[in-house]
Amino acid sequence: MRLNRKLVLFLMLTGLMMVVTACASNKQPAFANKDSSASTQKKAVQDSTKKNQSDVSASSSSEGTSSNNSSTKQETTRWNGAKAAALRKFMDQWQQTMDQQYESYTPTKNVNFYGVKYPNELAKKTTAVDDQQVSIEWSDTGSGNKEYEVLAVYSDAEHTQNMGEHLYLFALHNGQPEVLVTQQNQGMPDHLIHFKQTENKVLSTGFANIVKGQSATVPSSSSQSKNQKTASIIPAALKRTWYGYDQDGKLDTVTITDDTLIADGSKVYLHVRNGNTDSSQDTEHSDWASVTQQNIRGINFVNLKGWNQTAGAGEYYGVKQESYNGQNIEVMVEAGGAGAWCSQTYYSSADLAQKLQGQKYNDITYYDDAD
Repeated sequence: MRLNRKLVLFLMLTGLMMVVTACASNKQPAFANKDSSASTQKKAVQDSTKKNQSDVSASSSSEGTSSNNSSTKQETTRWNGAKAAALRKFMDQWQQTMDQQYESYTPTKNVNFYGVKYPNELAKKTTAVDDQQVSIEWSDTGSGNKEYEVLAVYSDAEHTQNMGEHLYLFALHNGQPEVLVTQQNQGMPDHLIHFKQTENKVLSTGFANIVKGQSATVPSSSSQSKNQKTASIIPAALKRTWYGYDQDGKLDTVTITDDTLIADGSKVYLHVRNGNTDSSQDTEHSDWASVTQQNIRGINFVNLKGWNQTAGAGEYYGVKQESYNGQNIEVMVEAGGAGAWCSQTYYSSADLAQKLQGQKYNDITYYDDAD
């Protein structure tokens, strides 16, 4: 009988444990136990609260880890080898439209840009953008704590002999893609190297697309325009690279050929419009200009207007003979406005441009002279 009692007691306890275990395994949140007694609901609420707190803690830890991993992944993929390769391919296409040749440079392979080594120069705090000194550094991933994180450096310094070298920095400015350019070939009083954003929309748009992981190609109108050009009316005296210093003391270059004009890193294809066609109705070409000749105040100007431009005077380029140190020199006049007023003068060499920086001539009408 004792064994039976023990057996019964054991079975009772075992059954009770099974019931408790079953209740625990099938437990629902307190708000689901609408038909339970008050004591059962209270216990369920307590159990549920403990479980929820544990679940929230685990979930928060998991989400935090996931968020950190996601953030880290996003930061490290701002720039990578695939995007760098895409930029190289894009630059190969773009340089052909510019009739220039560019090389890529990294911290292990610097370019000698007028005696300054890039990109290593970035660490020396000598960089200015729009005349303001900025914090800048080289970055393999685009992540960092500087205003500008430089992802790539391209220059034509090794392939240019006429003091018209270009240096491009492909960077993230506070996370946003920007292409900076300089042609500064000498030291400045502030001991800084001055950059500005490129005005070449093809270049800036292409880089922005690459940063976003999108494709970047040179517009077909640029590559096709040479096959569609018409007879040139550009005077022989204009066909060369010209050098001039602007009001801020920065060197600008303008290169003019039979069918192209390159200024501020942007290339325009020159065409003579056939007949009296309506420019607003013509096929759109953002990198074409229509060219006409005009003699104004004794200067044989070529007047350039956007291919689809419907208003405005456009830009004028012409050559004027002047005297310097008893010798005749050629001065290229860049002008604009309704009166073709001179905005800047250029010379056949950077050295001459430096010597005659700020020089004005009595027989040239400047913007300052406009009524």
